[in-house]
Amino acid sequence: MKTRLFTLPIIILCFSTVVSAKDCGRRFRIIVNNYAPLFDVNNEGHVYGMTFDFMNELSHRLGCVVSQAPMDAPRMHDDFKNWRADIVGLVIPSEKFRASGEYVPVYTTVRKLLVNKAYYDPSRTVADYIKDGRIKFGDQIGTSFFLKPDEKSQLFGSGRIVEYPNPAIGYRQVASGRVQAMFTSPVVYNYYQKAIPAFVQNVVAVPDPKYEMQGGIYLSLRRISKSEAEQIKKAISDMKKDGTLRRIVAKYASAEDMNYYKDL
Repeated sequence: MKTRLFTLPIIILCFSTVVSAKDCGRRFRIIVNNYAPLFDVNNEGHVYGMTFDFMNELSHRLGCVVSQAPMDAPRMHDDFKNWRADIVGLVIPSEKFRASGEYVPVYTTVRKLLVNKAYYDPSRTVADYIKDGRIKFGDQIGTSFFLKPDEKSQLFGSGRIVEYPNPAIGYRQVASGRVQAMFTSPVVYNYYQKAIPAFVQNVVAVPDPKYEMQGGIYLSLRRISKSEAEQIKKAISDMKKDGTLRRIVAKYASAEDMNYYKDL
């Protein structure tokens, strides 16, 4: 199915079976990425995704009502810094969120380098592709979180970054050869290699175990109290201890790529 771009928040009410939403007395507004496989709507109108499932489970354990508002990265940054949301996630650590929130890590994984087969060479390293002046990289507007600072400086400085509003466009561009490479996460890669038929035939995915990155959430410094923050952290810790977090991620990552997901 096609990835949807949401212009209005979708409100999802989730109640705990242990503690009622009334007992919690709190409604959390959570802003999330608006693309599959993190948050999307299928052809039957049902919302699904790794972030969606994670936030639902968090709501269940807290016994609170949550509204999940899907949006693109620039809007996420704006909403959070202007105190219009309690939580943002799942996201990679970012300076744009740090000033307004406390970061709580949820898992660790690696990035994947996607290379159009016309430019792929198994003897080359990730650094070799970065240095190759022939290769343009796709990148999502408002993110650049898959790039190291020196890589970002080199690619932007040489005009070798093509920005796009969502991953679906980037995946189609690298599959068609309009850009020659891009970085992504294992979960997003697992989704698009199935969603875009030409992808597997035209693109090679190279894991980069040397580049570890965290996925987590930011808690608003102004809207989340210290006691609420501790409850949220405990709920996440409990999700790891009882295997729930691993089961959620395993729904969206391939069995092979689960080896790259740590701290679950």
